[in-house]
Amino acid sequence: MPGNPILLCAPQSDLRDRLERELTDSGYPVSSAYSPAEAVAALRDARFDLVVADGLAVTGALGSIRNASTIPTPCLVVAPAGDVEARIAFLEAGADDVLPAGWGHRELEARIEALLIRSGRVQPAERSKAPGQVVTFFSPKGGVGTTTLAVNTALLLAGGDQAGSGFPGQKVLVLDLDLQFGQVATHLNLNPRFDIAGLSSDEPAMNDPEVASSYLTVHSSGISVLAAPSIPDAEARVGIEELERILALLRPRFDHVVIDAGSRLDPRTLWTLEQADTHIFVIFPEIAALRATSLMLGYLAETATLRARTHFVVNHIFPKELLKTRDIENLLRAHPAAEIPYTEVEMVRAVNEGVPLVISRPTSPAAAALRQVAQTVMGIDSRPPTPVKPERRGVLFGRRSAPRQARADRRRARSDGEAKGRRNRS
Repeated sequence: MPGNPILLCAPQSDLRDRLERELTDSGYPVSSAYSPAEAVAALRDARFDLVVADGLAVTGALGSIRNASTIPTPCLVVAPAGDVEARIAFLEAGADDVLPAGWGHRELEARIEALLIRSGRVQPAERSKAPGQVVTFFSPKGGVGTTTLAVNTALLLAGGDQAGSGFPGQKVLVLDLDLQFGQVATHLNLNPRFDIAGLSSDEPAMNDPEVASSYLTVHSSGISVLAAPSIPDAEARVGIEELERILALLRPRFDHVVIDAGSRLDPRTLWTLEQADTHIFVIFPEIAALRATSLMLGYLAETATLRARTHFVVNHIFPKELLKTRDIENLLRAHPAAEIPYTEVEMVRAVNEGVPLVISRPTSPAAAALRQVAQTVMGIDSRPPTPVKPERRGVLFGRRSAPRQARADRRRARSDGEAKGRRNRS
């Protein structure tokens, strides 16, 4: 059951009763406030992961509600059905999403789950006590450094930090699920004799943890790697059933299983994301990548059951800053867990030499940022919270909507008319 506490702000009894019933049926702990002032007071006194509010009741108070707690609380607003102007006005005022009246129960669940994922507040469901925390690295856009982050994080978790930051030495498995062209082995300068496709086809090994472990390649740092297939079409041998059996065999033998899930959202990736304890979504700060991330989050909310802790990492792979961090925060309604600075030469050299950055350049700014990622995986928040400013949210993807532009034109015309009248009078 979801464990995320939700604050409901709805003075109308019929709307409030329906929302309370549906949210409770979905497993969310619900508290109610009957006015914006009560909602602000409640947010200051207790922790809530989401506010669901009657839009007409909180008009003009959305900013105060969102920022009542130390870290802005995402807000889902219920708007009158068919009133597009009202929906736009609520978004401009700071709402993270708008739910039109007359919603279906599944739509309410999907929108809430999407907001919780974006804000990194999805709480893990009750799981078995099996050892092995599963950490997935994924990005809907290739070439943004997902493998680099996965490999360096695995090394740090295994205690391979040459800067001596005190990471405990743990048993770590890196699973390369970029099944067509995975490059985990390249990043570590390994030449695996065996791979995941071979293990999937070996029935005796799939029933014996000791035999299955013989398919792993061990790096000098101590981390183990289950490599991607050396032949792209061998991926057909690795289905969800095989992945489930492999994870059941190997997970108990490690403290962390770090999965490089690549950039293809296929059924295997969806299943892997559902099994994970922590998601690290890698973002490149440009419009197309952010749009893809936004679409991915919406799709996951509709099709998958995710209960992992979700974090975003911004990787600056170009020297020029294409978007500001605040633009990314405004879209995702979440603070990035870390930002990897631009270090093209160091990164390329690390891959070419097969010596990851936290080993080859442990004192570099990029290595310091990678340590933040590993700390995030371990549950250590090394970044102080900063307020998210929602003012620019509506223009992040370029153009104003037609109603907003029309209002801007009317304001400009009114201002020009007043100025002309003053000149005529003078």
